[in-house]
Amino acid sequence: MEAAASTRMTQHVLDGARMVLVDGMKAVDAAKLLDMTPQQLQGAIKRIKAAHKAGQGTPEGWECVTVCVPPELVETVREVGRKAKRDAGLSVD
Repeated sequence: MEAAASTRMTQHVLDGARMVLVDGMKAVDAAKLLDMTPQQLQGAIKRIKAAHKAGQGTPEGWECVTVCVPPELVETVREVGRKAKRDAGLSVD
C-alpha cells in the first residue's frame, strides 16, 4: 500500500481500498461496510493502482501481474520480466 501514500485520500477510503487490494474482499462488500458507494471505492482503487504503476516505472500499455509458481520457476519468471525491460530499453533492477 505504499502507492496509496502518494495519493490524497482519507484514511476511511484507504481502509476500503486495503480491504479489496490486500484482504481480497469484494469492492461491493467493502463499500457497504464503510458506507460508501462501490463506484467511490472503485475510483480510489483505480487511483492507487495508477500510483503503484507510476512508482514502478511501468511503461504505458504494460500490465502488472502477480503469479504463483513453484520455487524452481521463480527465477525464470523474473528473467522474463527483466528481458522485456531490457528489450524495451528500460533499466533493469
